[in-house]
Amino acid sequence: MNCAGNPLIVALGALLLVGCTEELQDLPEHAYTTIRSHWRCERGFRRVEGQCQPIEVPEHAFLGYNGDDWKCGRGYKRVDDQCRSVEVPEHAFLHYIGDDWKCGRGYKRVEDHCQSVEVFEEASPDLPDHAYIDFGDDWKCERGFNRVEGQCQPLEVPEHAFLSDHGYDWRCERGYKRADGECLSLEVPKHAYLSFNGNDWVCDRGFKREGNRCSAE
Repeated sequence: MNCAGNPLIVALGALLLVGCTEELQDLPEHAYTTIRSHWRCERGFRRVEGQCQPIEVPEHAFLGYNGDDWKCGRGYKRVDDQCRSVEVPEHAFLHYIGDDWKCGRGYKRVEDHCQSVEVFEEASPDLPDHAYIDFGDDWKCERGFNRVEGQCQPLEVPEHAFLSDHGYDWRCERGYKRADGECLSLEVPKHAYLSFNGNDWVCDRGFKREGNRCSAE
């Protein structure tokens, strides 16, 4: 069926065109259109009563990956509109996300501290230093050590890095990337921002990555 001359189709098309035009005319500052003529605020702004308001990022925080909210840096937690330092008690460490802490092996969390728990380990003359009996007859190294040739060798954590949650490897802090056993500072080019995990960068909307820079699409 040829719909080109159908008056109903033509009328509907005209109405849609008028609606889209009106919505585009009402597009607020710092916004852009999406599919079906909807709109979103640019990175660093959030939608408030039909407008795009700038996001106030407090100290020790950064814009989230989507750019419409902020998150606290590692070692801080969100309290109201601020980032407060996480107080890590003795025998504890920051967990992977970095906004809370976990007790080390042999301890359990009781309110705001780590309380010792009884850990039964069968004595073994072959058990190396900094190791403990795992399930069965095998053993594992303590957090911060790696199993190397039957021994537990201390893990060397470079500057701007931290132990991973399981404690057998390390990760670079946000804004750094892993290279040759080190954490190197990321050079974020113009029209780019740090990626979700903070160890790489992504180009802004309307730009594409070309080598070490972002070029307009």
